[in-house]
Amino acid sequence: MDKVKKTKLAIVIAVPVIIALVWIFREPVLWIGRHLGPCVFHEVTGYHCPGCGNTRAVTALLHLHPIISFRNNPIIILLGLTGLGFYTELVFDVCGKKVRFMPRQTAFWIGAIIILMIFYVLRNFFPILAPIS
Repeated sequence: MDKVKKTKLAIVIAVPVIIALVWIFREPVLWIGRHLGPCVFHEVTGYHCPGCGNTRAVTALLHLHPIISFRNNPIIILLGLTGLGFYTELVFDVCGKKVRFMPRQTAFWIGAIIILMIFYVLRNFFPILAPIS
C-alpha cells in the first residue's frame, strides 16, 4: 500500500474517532463555550460579524438541535455538510471507486462565499436573520 493510500485510510479512520471523542467529551467543549466572552466586534459596533453565533451554533449542534444551530450561524452546518461530502468521496476512494459528490468549479465556491457574505451583511439589517440571543 502506497503512502497516499495509507494517509487516506488514516483519515477515513480518524474522522469518526475524532467525532466520537468530541461527542463523548462534549461537556468540556460546552463548558468552554459557556465561559467565552461576548463578541468584541458586536459589543463595540452593535453589528454582527461573520463569526457571531458560532459558539451558540456549536452548542446547539452538540445538543442535537441542527435547526437552532443553523439559525445561529449557518456556516457550522454548511461546513459540516461540505466536510461530509468530501469525506464520503474519500471513503469511496479508499474502497477503490472514484465518486464525485462535491462541485470542483472555482466559480461555485466563489459564488457560495459571496452568498454567505451577503447573508452576513443582511443579518445586521433584518433581525430575523440575526443569531438567537
